[in-house]
Amino acid sequence: MKLLIIIAIALLIGGGLMWLAEFEPGFVLLQYGSWSLETSLVVFAVAFVLLVLAAYWALRSVVLIKQTPGKLSRWQSSKRLSRANKTLTRGLITLEEGRWSEAERLLMRYAGHSETPLLHYLAAARAAQKQDAGERRDNYLRLAHETTDGADIAVGVVQAELQLASDQKEQALATLQHLREMSPKHPYVLQQLQKVYSEMNEWQGVQDVLPDLRKRHVLPSSDVKSLSTEANVGQLEAAIVRQDWGAVSEIWQKAPSKIRYSEAMLHAYVTGLIHQGRGKEAGPLIEAYMNNAWSDRLVYQYGLIELDNLGEQIERAGRWVKKHPNNPWLLLTLGRLQKMNNQAAKAESYLRESLTHGARGETYQVLAEVLAMEPGNESGVLEANQKGLALMLSQKDALV
Repeated sequence: MKLLIIIAIALLIGGGLMWLAEFEPGFVLLQYGSWSLETSLVVFAVAFVLLVLAAYWALRSVVLIKQTPGKLSRWQSSKRLSRANKTLTRGLITLEEGRWSEAERLLMRYAGHSETPLLHYLAAARAAQKQDAGERRDNYLRLAHETTDGADIAVGVVQAELQLASDQKEQALATLQHLREMSPKHPYVLQQLQKVYSEMNEWQGVQDVLPDLRKRHVLPSSDVKSLSTEANVGQLEAAIVRQDWGAVSEIWQKAPSKIRYSEAMLHAYVTGLIHQGRGKEAGPLIEAYMNNAWSDRLVYQYGLIELDNLGEQIERAGRWVKKHPNNPWLLLTLGRLQKMNNQAAKAESYLRESLTHGARGETYQVLAEVLAMEPGNESGVLEANQKGLALMLSQKDALV
């Protein structure tokens, strides 16, 4: 339609010029020195218009020729960018499908031409990780860091995750500690740091990171409380292994009261007291706990200590058995206490009843010791020892 309009306008202009030339052709004279040009006004006008159009098209052609290399470069860049985006999508799909080698090849093909090279290199690092190619993985992570400004945290988090997947806990810990220095409030970094500290039994580290976890609401308050208890217990157990009794007392005293009188913390602390030969101090702690709650582990430990008033200790355990008549650990404890009190018959009775509710090698061992207190029980002692040894070899029956 536009072409028809242009043709119509051209015909009208041409017709008008022809009419004008016939009606009044006019006269144009151009003279320069001895040179002169004489023509009609219509011919001059037509020639002038043609000359202007020719100059315009010549100038436009020159500009177009100059712009061609840039346009070609932009076209090629756009083409490479399109290919990079397509291969990124294909590479990610292939990565999720578990074809690691092909995914790595696709992701790296146009990584240098992509608008988001970070995504290419991080995904390629994961693909290399799946192939146990640690050197290539680290190289891709380095490229990701170098090619993208402001991506230090993202690259570091991926690096720590891949190091943990390779069981490189020390390297992962170093990476996460560096990330925490860069971004102390980053929630995911804090969470991963806590996880690594816990797996490595670095309980002081867990204690250090817990306030930030609580303040940033990274974990539910119940999880933070559990972690705090676990960290305190872990520190206490580590001090017991080192036989650092001063540290044991210090950790116990510094622990919050809610944690200090939890079952796990009490159990660890009582273990330390028993190892130090201070079992008598543990008795009141166990009794206070048992007044409001129940713990098989603490009941078991109650039978490993002898308080100043053994009769009262036995009487207290006897009151517990009225509420828990079939508890094998409580019955074992009563057997031990009666053995300490030289009441072999009563001790034997409690121990045999404990065996009926849960046979354990340790119970048979104590029974053998009780039977050995009276002469003529050699066969019974031998039988109890044999059964106890067999059970100890087949099961882990001690409460820890």
